[in-house]
Amino acid sequence: MRKSELSRKKEAFYPAIGLVALLWLIYVLQYVGVFQACYGVMPWRLAGIKGIFLSPLFHGNLDHLISNIAPLFVLLVMLFLFYRRQAYRVLLSGWLLTGALLWLLPDFGYLKNQVISCHIGASGLIYMLATFLFFSGIFSRQVILILLSVFVAFLYGGLMYGIFPHLVAEGVSWQGHLVGALVGFFYAYQLNRRKKKNSV
Repeated sequence: MRKSELSRKKEAFYPAIGLVALLWLIYVLQYVGVFQACYGVMPWRLAGIKGIFLSPLFHGNLDHLISNIAPLFVLLVMLFLFYRRQAYRVLLSGWLLTGALLWLLPDFGYLKNQVISCHIGASGLIYMLATFLFFSGIFSRQVILILLSVFVAFLYGGLMYGIFPHLVAEGVSWQGHLVGALVGFFYAYQLNRRKKKNSV
């Protein structure tokens, strides 16, 4: 393996390591009381706009954080390994678009229980990454990327149950999961469409 190729493979781990480290740092700061307000997405409320940018960084408890760390790390590494040129654009714009669409959805928690929803956690981002990687490979029709799609489906296909409100536990943001999955599909479709246009 050439040195430049090995270096590129190593670099695919850096964004994942950096983001995971940031999540742990923020959780520690939450635990000691530095962050006490809701930094999540609160639909249709001005105070919830900051959650578009910040919500994936905050988690409700240690179990919530731990359940998100492994899939986020693995999916980010795969994104930067196989879609290096598009990775930052997909990650950052997908992050913001998922948050913005979640903010625009009705507050179903408030409509049902008269309790204002505050969506936090990286799960919406995880759904965005998983569906992007899966559908990008299917749309590309390239063997290596299709195999990546199969691998993603094998590891995280069960995530799709999380987009249905009657299949998730009370308090779990199925809306964030659903929006993240739709955004991932959208970016996969757009990427494939752009590649086809460039090849003509």
